[in-house]
Amino acid sequence: MKKAKASLIIRTFNEEKHIGKLLSEISRQQTTFPYEVIIVDSGSNDRTLDIVSEFETKLIKITPEQFTFGFSLNVGIDAAEGDYCIMTSAHCYPSTVHWIENIVKPFEENDNCAIVYGKQLGIDETKYSEQQIFSRWFPELSNNKTNLPFCNNANCAIRKSDWVTRKFDEELTGLEDLDYARHFHNMKKDIAYRADAGVYHIHDETPKQIMNRYYREALAYKAIYKNETFYFFDFIKFFTMNVFGDYLHAIQDGVFFRNLFDIPLFRFLQFWGTYKAHRFNRPISKEMQKRIFYPRKPRFNKKINKNGSNSNVTFVDITHPMTANMPVWPGSRSFAITELKNHVDDNFMESEVSFNLHTGTHLDAPAHFVKDGGDVTSICLNQLNGSAFVIECLDRKEIDAHFFQNTFIPKGTSRVLLKTLNSTHFAPGKEFNKQFVAITSDAAKWLVENGIEVIGIDGPSIQLFHDKNNLTHEVLLNAKAIIVEGLNLKDVSPGQHKFLCLPLKIQKAEGVPVRATLLQGNF
Repeated sequence: MKKAKASLIIRTFNEEKHIGKLLSEISRQQTTFPYEVIIVDSGSNDRTLDIVSEFETKLIKITPEQFTFGFSLNVGIDAAEGDYCIMTSAHCYPSTVHWIENIVKPFEENDNCAIVYGKQLGIDETKYSEQQIFSRWFPELSNNKTNLPFCNNANCAIRKSDWVTRKFDEELTGLEDLDYARHFHNMKKDIAYRADAGVYHIHDETPKQIMNRYYREALAYKAIYKNETFYFFDFIKFFTMNVFGDYLHAIQDGVFFRNLFDIPLFRFLQFWGTYKAHRFNRPISKEMQKRIFYPRKPRFNKKINKNGSNSNVTFVDITHPMTANMPVWPGSRSFAITELKNHVDDNFMESEVSFNLHTGTHLDAPAHFVKDGGDVTSICLNQLNGSAFVIECLDRKEIDAHFFQNTFIPKGTSRVLLKTLNSTHFAPGKEFNKQFVAITSDAAKWLVENGIEVIGIDGPSIQLFHDKNNLTHEVLLNAKAIIVEGLNLKDVSPGQHKFLCLPLKIQKAEGVPVRATLLQGNF
């Protein structure tokens, strides 16, 4: 096996929501040289390590007490065999299959180049103010000599030979990348920026976590630039300036009212966290470090049953509730529940329901589009239930065969669930959106030819709204593949899951509501 030319260093702590997507995209990278992936985990207690185990990586474990940003990077780089070390956040994923190739290219072209950092992009859910920060720091044009002591380890590459002479500071509470860049900038080394080596950077943070991020970064900034100050007047000035600037951009982008309250909230948290850090003048204790790096309470999978016994199983419900305001296919009957008896008049309650069988989270049987095809009672529960691979696809409206050809799917996978942009648009209270994401007929053929027997999606249909010939459904159902539509995958991380889906047993029905869940742990 050839020695890796580049080593990717990824720090993880409870990253089950995003690590699968990142590692899947890394596996698709097109390079002219071998590379390796190194995971440095600091005590994850969710499914992160289970997901990592599905991929070819080198895993290094450190304790939460050992963690600092600099220490975890140094541990990973020390284990790297590549000449170039690429750092990325576990909640990022590449925007191009040429990301690795492009981010190391300046090293090949310039012997004096010590650091390369790449573009960072937001997604639809990224807070508007953070999008503005990305636009400011990561422009559209590359620059092989930036003349700035700046880089960002969410998407950055360095030479290992340079790192040996000056490692990352292990005491800083953040901005170890800025400190590293400052050192080599002072050494007259070049720092390059590559706009064509981008990543999508996802910050899924609560307000408390946003403030904590800027607080610890400001503490680090104080340690690096010891004479810098940030007074209350600076807080007022920068808060006002940035809110006003964001509002102007939002008006130009036609999204002002959508972000009317989010903009001032984000900027307040950003600059109040910065101001608080500049008021903190005591040494940073180990307890303070723990609070800074691990602001969230750890999650445990153990549950207590009503009978008092321990269970290692957690059910993640991925079923939409059946309600009158659930979006339905145009022309279809909405869900309705009618009271027949009640406790006041009859001392008990009884109701009846009416709805289209393809409402909400439901299953399609072959009879839906295949003449003389089996009804829902013909569905094999063994085929339907078991290990399923969740694939995240947030960058397109149509999913074609080319997407699946270039997406990592573990060998032997027979069940695939698609998490798409539908997750934010298909839910109770939403209008029916005819532009929902679905797969094409050539994608359906690829799935069947590659042994996929169950295909699920988070939208109202597996086929596009304007696909009038119904070929997508016909290809899948003629092959006796089971289709599950209307799943709620909004909070589900990509990767391997245990899928449990139970349909009602209704004779002569071509479709039926289901209760779909993902299981964590074992009975």
